[in-house]
Amino acid sequence: MNEISSNEKELSANQQRILIIGVSGLIGRLLFNHLTKTYPTKYEVLGLDQHMNISPRYQFKNYDNFKAETILPLPLNKFFQCDITDREKLHQIIKEQNIKIIIHLAALLETHPDIEQISYVNIEGTKNVFEAPDIHRIIYASSGMVVHGYLDRQPYLSIFNETFDDNTILKDLRKITVADDPPLPDLTTPGRTVYSKGKIICEQMATDIVKNNPKSIICARFGAVNIEDKPGTTWNRSLWLSHRDLCSFISKALEAPLNISGIYFVMSNNHRLWVDLEHTKRDLGYVPQDGAEKI
Repeated sequence: MNEISSNEKELSANQQRILIIGVSGLIGRLLFNHLTKTYPTKYEVLGLDQHMNISPRYQFKNYDNFKAETILPLPLNKFFQCDITDREKLHQIIKEQNIKIIIHLAALLETHPDIEQISYVNIEGTKNVFEAPDIHRIIYASSGMVVHGYLDRQPYLSIFNETFDDNTILKDLRKITVADDPPLPDLTTPGRTVYSKGKIICEQMATDIVKNNPKSIICARFGAVNIEDKPGTTWNRSLWLSHRDLCSFISKALEAPLNISGIYFVMSNNHRLWVDLEHTKRDLGYVPQDGAEKI
């Protein structure tokens, strides 16, 4: 793995370096492969994580050839080991590697046993990322979990309980929007509560930073991404996000003008989708190609 030193490969005149923070996770590895293959001359993609081990989400799964590709080791000259709570080392890597774009995915999941550690890493670590100097754009992985609190209310409760009547309610369903509906954290478990509240705090942090700073921060409220790349059979299929749509959104976010910042829902075009994607389509041109069908 790399220490803090200049990468041997020189950048071409028009090439930019993207740093994927949290590259050892499921989404991180998918995006590393996507960007490396799709933009071989436009971007040089580097990865950072506190370890090179693959995400626990990969374990005990049967892979086809496509998904097995996502667990191949990263090239050692593309990987940097760092904890995002180590502000000094993180900022030094970013400076030494001339990073201009960050995709920030790193977080302790809601299943982590130490509740206080979830809050500390996810908030303080993200603060360190947001405050890195000389960055043009940050794409921050928020979560659809920041509005799971609405699942205690009708008609969204019916979606959660799978008692929703498509024939009478679906056509009039008012979808949750970023502009009109404040975030409501998931209160079902202590871990999910701390995790979702941390994401809400970081969204507000990003909003405050871009008011007085030229850097762009795009907060993506990602839906449910899984290694199988299938929507599943529970209520959560309404918030499914396919691998293809995930990669499409990232491409759109990277291509957006630098004066674009904001908070965006990012899901596939699912049956019973109860959050609104029009804002994402209008600002970024994101149009999902996949979707969970009615079952």
